[in-house]
Amino acid sequence: MPMPPMSRFFLPLLIASAMPLHAALLKLADFETGDVTQLRIQQGSPDAVTLVTSPVRAGKYAAKMLLRATDPEVAKGQRAEFTDDRTKIQMDTEYWYGLSLYLPGEFKAPQKRDAVLFQWHTQQGGPSPVLAIRVQGDEWVITSDAIPGGKRRRMKRLPMQKDVWTDWVVHVRWASDTTGFWSIWKDGVEVINEKDIITQYPEKLGPYAKFGQYHSVEETDRNVIYADEYRVAGPEGSYEMVAPPKAR
Repeated sequence: MPMPPMSRFFLPLLIASAMPLHAALLKLADFETGDVTQLRIQQGSPDAVTLVTSPVRAGKYAAKMLLRATDPEVAKGQRAEFTDDRTKIQMDTEYWYGLSLYLPGEFKAPQKRDAVLFQWHTQQGGPSPVLAIRVQGDEWVITSDAIPGGKRRRMKRLPMQKDVWTDWVVHVRWASDTTGFWSIWKDGVEVINEKDIITQYPEKLGPYAKFGQYHSVEETDRNVIYADEYRVAGPEGSYEMVAPPKAR
């Protein structure tokens, strides 16, 4: 029987509205595969990056990243990180990122320096990430090193909570001129909104994201953090598309 004209019109809309939010994601790492193969890993010890069933931000699994002062260096530093260097990021283009991080009560952030937990690094391996979410003492510290040879900007310091999930959403346009911008939300509250700024080195591709532990054991024997619900979307993305479930 032929489909009524109105049905032919509404059916595609119904199908589109029923599609999951992750259908248009460029990358999803929610660890519900039951392994750590969704992203590449940088670790000095074979047990540095594993999966756990508690705590989790959503679903059944989250990633645990263990870093010890005795761990060997990898890629010129002590680290237990996931790296999203296989997702092709274009210059002069908008992107959305989401990630949840959990710092247990025994986590000890450096006091003298800082530790990098979520960062965006240039493709050519610049000296510092162009954008980074760090921890120091009892604070989150958001920094930018987007201008080659320039001085690091500490854009924001925020209180750090332990034994809870902290949700991050980043909306950015990667640009080597002043057409760039970024907005950053912590737990659903916008904490940074900068426009008409340089956000990336003059390179062919935009920076790749990494998360985990880097330089967090200079003042302690060991540290553990957890991560979950990593998402990346392109220009067609939105806050809702990459935000962790509770924040949607």
